[in-house]
Amino acid sequence: MIINAHVPLHRLILSLSEAMDYVHPSIADHQLRAAYVALRIGQKLGLAKEDLLELFYAGALHDIGLIRQESRIKALHLGQLEEVSWHSEVGYELLRDNPLFARAAEAVRYHHTPWAHGRGAEVAGRRVPFAAHVLVLSDAVSRFVDPQLHILDQVDFVTKLVTRQADKVFHPNCVDAFRTVSVSPAFWLDCASNRIYSVILDSLDWPSLTVDEETIEPIAAIFAHVVDAASQWTATHTAGVAATAVALAKRLNFSPREILRMRAAGYFHDLGKLTVPGEILDKPGKLTPQEWSVMKGHSYHTFHILNTIGGLPQISEWAAFHHERLDGTGYPFGHGAAQLTLGTRIMAVADVFTAVSEDRPYRPGMPSDKALKILDKQVSGGALDGDVIAALRRDCDTINEIRQQEQAEYSRKQNLLRNMIGNLQSTPV
Repeated sequence: MIINAHVPLHRLILSLSEAMDYVHPSIADHQLRAAYVALRIGQKLGLAKEDLLELFYAGALHDIGLIRQESRIKALHLGQLEEVSWHSEVGYELLRDNPLFARAAEAVRYHHTPWAHGRGAEVAGRRVPFAAHVLVLSDAVSRFVDPQLHILDQVDFVTKLVTRQADKVFHPNCVDAFRTVSVSPAFWLDCASNRIYSVILDSLDWPSLTVDEETIEPIAAIFAHVVDAASQWTATHTAGVAATAVALAKRLNFSPREILRMRAAGYFHDLGKLTVPGEILDKPGKLTPQEWSVMKGHSYHTFHILNTIGGLPQISEWAAFHHERLDGTGYPFGHGAAQLTLGTRIMAVADVFTAVSEDRPYRPGMPSDKALKILDKQVSGGALDGDVIAALRRDCDTINEIRQQEQAEYSRKQNLLRNMIGNLQSTPV
């Protein structure tokens, strides 16, 4: 019996935030650290529970607009922050249409807006939410901390940096609250803890707000856009896989709830590519053995990111096992037929079919008959499921048309994001 998914929203956000900071040791847990500092400041200021939740969402997702690994690393280096100042606007664009994150999106938009003796209360006639002022400070505190040094040896240095910029960069009320909470060594040890995920879980009386199959899909779509925007080669790949997998699931009599899970799994299936450097994602030629080792790790990370959340076993497996093969030759777990459910087999077929059928900048997509021949070879070799491919063959033209339509729709958002990044990068700061 399949139980409907009901996942606490804060756990979902914690895990996805942590995943974005997997990309390099120098930025590990930056967003969660900023979220924790923001929560402590907000609690000291006596903010209402709904405002603390807004702070958490904004803090945990504030760098979502940093699409590529290189950009995320630059944002942590104070001298290079201006080079990626565009990311606040991109983050706002990614989050603003989801009602769960509409308020947090405004804080993300302005999380690098200095207080400037009160002039930062508005930008272009728009009021800057107080959460953004808190986040300006909490983000900076996280960036000021050097992970190579013991945290307690940095307290005076970080506190002096913050104090010197009170009323110039940071809202004075936020600075006062920070100076109060930062007196405790435990505050700093929490900031530097490799248990920051658990520290945040223990820091608030979380509401019983959960996401189910219907509400997780638009969240998954946000992260699909982040993953796909990171590479010029796969701008709409995730949408194509999700559309193909859903079309096959419908034809193989999956329930409405399972179909919703399949779409979310399709959107999440390459989530682990957040850990892959841009030069590997964008390499037009064959990967070296070392580069291939890094790339093969992406589905491993997809599984563990989603599995950490809890409550999403089907989505986790369907998303992460798309490179597993029935004969045990796949990766990263080497699962065989006994471990691969029908949902995982559908996702594997959807991934291959989309990859060979979609247009890429370096080659046109294959027509359906050639794509099916590629799949047939993998069936005869014992890698892919023949029943799933038979379902694809029976309605291949319609399924391919669905894939193309959904990729075309998805590309509008992708093009908007890419154009935003290009335009904002070329605008003087």
